[in-house]
Amino acid sequence: MLRPYWPPLIALLLAIVGCGGAASSLPDTASPVFTAAPTASVAPPGTPTPGPSPAGSTAVPTAVPTPVVTPAPAPTAPSPSTYIVQPGDTLYSIARRFGLTVDELAAANGIADPSRLRAGQVLVIPRGGGPTPATPPQGSAQVVTKGNAARRMVALTFDAGADAGYTALILDTLRANGIRASFGVTGRWAEQNPDLLRRIVAEGHHLINHTYSHDSFTGRSTGNPPMTREQRWQELDRTESIVQQVTGATTKPYFRPPYGDYDASVNADVYARGYAYNVMWTVDSLGWRGIPAQEIVQRCLSLAEPGAIYIMHVGSASQDAFALQAVIDGLRRLGYSFGTVPEVIAP
Repeated sequence: MLRPYWPPLIALLLAIVGCGGAASSLPDTASPVFTAAPTASVAPPGTPTPGPSPAGSTAVPTAVPTPVVTPAPAPTAPSPSTYIVQPGDTLYSIARRFGLTVDELAAANGIADPSRLRAGQVLVIPRGGGPTPATPPQGSAQVVTKGNAARRMVALTFDAGADAGYTALILDTLRANGIRASFGVTGRWAEQNPDLLRRIVAEGHHLINHTYSHDSFTGRSTGNPPMTREQRWQELDRTESIVQQVTGATTKPYFRPPYGDYDASVNADVYARGYAYNVMWTVDSLGWRGIPAQEIVQRCLSLAEPGAIYIMHVGSASQDAFALQAVIDGLRRLGYSFGTVPEVIAP
């Protein structure tokens, strides 16, 4: 009775076996799929590097930027600067302002004759230019009215600020008597009388800076406003420069104020420029007033004292030159010897 069911059952089993055979023809494992690895992106310079990813996450490493090193510029030599010469300038004052020597400044500009400097001239300032900062010394010039009273020595001083006058006669008299004196010269007088200035130095006399123009620093005797510190310095520097150029000598550290005008500010200003002594006087011959030679002699002898500093003048308005020999003879009879200001004020 069961026979009629066998054929369908057998057909069903064959179908199942056929499906299993088809399945067994597939590969045992799936073929691998290759995926291109992600390209690491390079952060621009300066971008911070990301920190570590949280646990369990997949992070793509970020490339660390390579530092860019900029080479330091090579040092370059300073370029020369220039300076336009102003009225009243000298090669010495300009060189001093820029921390140079006169020779360095002259060489940089091919200047053979420093006295031929002219206003408006353009000078090359070597070493890159720019004034050398310097702090002027602080202090006050010592006012000297008399020398060492322990010695019977006096100083004859002659101011040269106007004309040449009787300078040659005065020098002749001093040389004949073997006396060295001190001369207060202005820069203008030195410019106008270079031969006399050279003779003064050559014969062993001493120089005092009497300013350039013989203008009052305070204005007391001229009625003008007081000069500024810069104006006073220019007066001193200009005279010193001329003296150096003409003779190679110096006026430092001795200064004599025109008209004898000075105050505390003048003493401070000249000291800051290298003048430690403000040379005044003990006896004024008053020859500049035009008094006769005999009166000059009488005055100079009656006021004599140890360490006295005499002031006379070389100009043609004064009779000092004609009184000089009698003054020398009279002082020697009184037992006095003669010296320059530095010698008389020395301890």
